[in-house]
Amino acid sequence: MKAILFADIHANLSAFEAVLADIEKRYRPDSMISLGDFIDYGMRSNEIIQRMQDVKIPLIANLKGNHEKALIDGELFRFSSERGRVMSTYTRSHLNQFSIDYIDNVMQEPMQKLEIDGYNVLLLHGSIEDPYWGKLTPSKIEDERYQEYDYVISGHIHQPFKIDVFFKADNSTMRNQKRTTFINPGSVGQPRNHNPFAQYVYIDFQTGETHFNTVPYDIEAEQALFPEEIDKFYSERLKFGI
Repeated sequence: MKAILFADIHANLSAFEAVLADIEKRYRPDSMISLGDFIDYGMRSNEIIQRMQDVKIPLIANLKGNHEKALIDGELFRFSSERGRVMSTYTRSHLNQFSIDYIDNVMQEPMQKLEIDGYNVLLLHGSIEDPYWGKLTPSKIEDERYQEYDYVISGHIHQPFKIDVFFKADNSTMRNQKRTTFINPGSVGQPRNHNPFAQYVYIDFQTGETHFNTVPYDIEAEQALFPEEIDKFYSERLKFGI
């Protein structure tokens, strides 16, 4: 299976359109996997959800993120700043009923297990200990709870990486090692790796071929949509990738 992995669009339609155009130009994927956070931080949450209805590539996993959970459940206390709570409240007040129903009834819980090309694949928005809010950073990937999976694919931290971990295993044929590949595709709409452009991953699960892609988009057009009542931090960060 050839798949597109993406996460954390965060209501940035310009970035998402740039990614879709890049995919069409470069690849012929069998499927797409979304790791959560379509909404919030940006100004076009409804538009992202509506745009997803027109994407022709099958979406075989569509995880909720912590921002979907916060807006539906009202759990604003988990945000680390007051501006984050204000932003979430603003987004919630602008969501239409179609978007609310989509989040409630279509998007999946943030930890899903799939078998792809004979591989055991764990999909997460966050981490295995906290699928919504946990941060699966490179420093936490040696947790033995991940050992049973061939691939662990996560979002949430907005920083792309691919790392192989070789766990100890009772398998003399493989020199008593078990490989687990960890992948984070980064963020489509709000990267935090000091690269402001839209980011996603193409992977061929059968061969292991993996491409990390970075796509320019019109950042200023997206920034211009922010109203004055929203902290300028959220528009300014787009041009720095922070």
